[in-house]
Amino acid sequence: MNEELTNDEVEIDLVDLGYVLLDKWRYLLISLIAGAVLLGAYSFFFIAPTYESTAKLYVVSASDDSVVNLSDLNLGTSLTADYEQLMLSYPVLNRVIDRLDLDVTSDELAKAFSLNNPSDTRILEITATSTDPQMAMDLAETMAEEAIDYLPDTMSTLAPNLAQHAKLPESKVAPSYTKFTMIGALLGLLICAAFFIVKYLMDDTIHTADDMEKYFGLVPLTTIPDSDQVIDLDEEQHRRRGRKRGRKK
Repeated sequence: MNEELTNDEVEIDLVDLGYVLLDKWRYLLISLIAGAVLLGAYSFFFIAPTYESTAKLYVVSASDDSVVNLSDLNLGTSLTADYEQLMLSYPVLNRVIDRLDLDVTSDELAKAFSLNNPSDTRILEITATSTDPQMAMDLAETMAEEAIDYLPDTMSTLAPNLAQHAKLPESKVAPSYTKFTMIGALLGLLICAAFFIVKYLMDDTIHTADDMEKYFGLVPLTTIPDSDQVIDLDEEQHRRRGRKRGRKK
């Protein structure tokens, strides 16, 4: 029985809380719009757009008769993993820096690249990211060319083939203004709702006769009207008296 009462109280509290939030819908709406505008504007004015360009290498080792057999394909798979590990080593990165005359360190340049070897393939994807679309293309293309030139001698293998040249990106990859705007709207709504929820939970004052009965099990014999209600009642009585006097005349 007590468990049922407890559940009923929780349900009533949630309903009351829902009404509190519903009553504050204007503030919630304003916070939602403000959050969307603020974070959307931040992403537009303060976050530089970034671009990506990708070059692809095909790594396969041909036998002496220039016919690719199964062992060559298996060796190519192993070489692809080796290329992936060695491509971002400082000798290759320094060659890219010297060729493009970049004012960065090899560690800083390494952060601009991401390498990907799709499963069950001998393809190595070299993706460069930059705030300048031309630089993104130059980085990916130069890295591919320097890897083809430097790594085969180091690994004593045949050079891989350049399967895809890097191209100039036509659109940015980040930031997503729509995503930032939606996140801002959600954050604004949640912050505003959290404020009213905390305020509601911390409010232990008695507001209505129903609160007295719910929290203390007491039914009040009478209630004192709010001052605004008293003023409204006095004004209504004054208007009625005025109408009666007018009729008597």
